[in-house]
Amino acid sequence: MFGFKKKNIVISSPVQGEIMDITEVQDGVFSEKMLGDGFAVEPESDIIVAPCDGTLTLLADTLHAVAFESDGVEILVHIGLDTVALQGKGFEAFAVQGEKVKRGDKLLSFDRSYIQSQGKALTTMLVVTNMDKVAAIVKNLADAAAVLTVDVKG
Repeated sequence: MFGFKKKNIVISSPVQGEIMDITEVQDGVFSEKMLGDGFAVEPESDIIVAPCDGTLTLLADTLHAVAFESDGVEILVHIGLDTVALQGKGFEAFAVQGEKVKRGDKLLSFDRSYIQSQGKALTTMLVVTNMDKVAAIVKNLADAAAVLTVDVKG
């Protein structure tokens, strides 16, 4: 009636690969949704791209994780399991913290062979970390271009 439109954020996969529900990740922090809800990808490429338009709010010193803010929703992309232990080795950044990014912008690359040689899984998680700002999440794990549709609380 007053022209208020509910905000939706469409989130794509940050990396090419097989998409799965976050509950299938072999790490309880993610599978039990301790950080929030989302999905995971078994990467088939070594490039991480922005999953939506927003601001890069975190680029971990160890380059294994990035976070975004889009319309008040916080989104974490975490590359691999226990990869923080690599202290940045095997990762390269193409963006800087505070930068405004568009869906598809190249953010990071990672050396698949090196990470695997260190005994680390490549499973990459995308997590909405501030679920209190979310009215609903619709998952479409079969569509890499629109894996999540997040309805933002208004």
